[in-house]
Amino acid sequence: MSSDQQLTETERSRIGSPAETYGIYACPTCKQELELRDGALRCRVCAVTYPILDGIPDFIVEDLAENSNRTLREIGRMDLSVRLDFVARIYESCVYPLVCNLLGGWRSTSLKKMAHDISDIVRSVDGLVLDAACGPVTYGRRIASESRTVYGIDASMSLLRRGVRYVERDHVPNVRFARAKVEALPFRTGLFDAAICAGSLNHFSDTVLALREIGRTMKASAPLAVMCFVVGTKGLFKYRRIRDQVGKERDAGRIFELPELDRYLAEAGFQDFRPHKYGCLLVSSSTRKK
Repeated sequence: MSSDQQLTETERSRIGSPAETYGIYACPTCKQELELRDGALRCRVCAVTYPILDGIPDFIVEDLAENSNRTLREIGRMDLSVRLDFVARIYESCVYPLVCNLLGGWRSTSLKKMAHDISDIVRSVDGLVLDAACGPVTYGRRIASESRTVYGIDASMSLLRRGVRYVERDHVPNVRFARAKVEALPFRTGLFDAAICAGSLNHFSDTVLALREIGRTMKASAPLAVMCFVVGTKGLFKYRRIRDQVGKERDAGRIFELPELDRYLAEAGFQDFRPHKYGCLLVSSSTRKK
């Protein structure tokens, strides 16, 4: 790891004390309690030890660079270099404005606007919020507060480390980080008061499986906020030729039709789907079924 990627003692201290932070996690395989031992978390049932790297628990024991899923494979390969850390640095200042204009339509929306929409969905909720596939916690750190703790998980350690730096820079309270896959979340059932999944749902190889696992960790009637790519009347994905090109390669990402996404959410145990489109960008709310 380069010196730039190393976290400072101050940054590590903001991740939280061991008892406060690590006690909430469960084995991503059997969902049983983990034991904190020698700077790592160990599952006595599965006999697997998960390291804690710079204060961030790592629940991915496989080499993602060899994963069959294209998105995870690219994350694994880029995490071995400094490329993902570079992307994380310009993600919100350069990448997001470009995505908003190309997919949402010129000046139709912005990161600030979509973050406000997602914040509105979870605004009435205090307690614990899951930020699934959080990247550098782009949305999660904008909703964290003294009464609301956000648990961000992502498959990229580089993006998580960048998120820790942003939390430290902006003095954001109550944000925690762990490396994990959305399809195998390291949390017990019925834990979270709300969840968000922003910018990643299109890239899961099994959308319903990912949504079911998110829903498993949520309380009954808890709100879910999603930002994803859909077919719209503005933006690049309104053109079938471009959508077909995206879909040619396996795991390259899929562009949802609204009825399709509604059906996936229902199959995964969610209801009250309420979409709001900005061209080919969608912010939606739904709730976990009772």
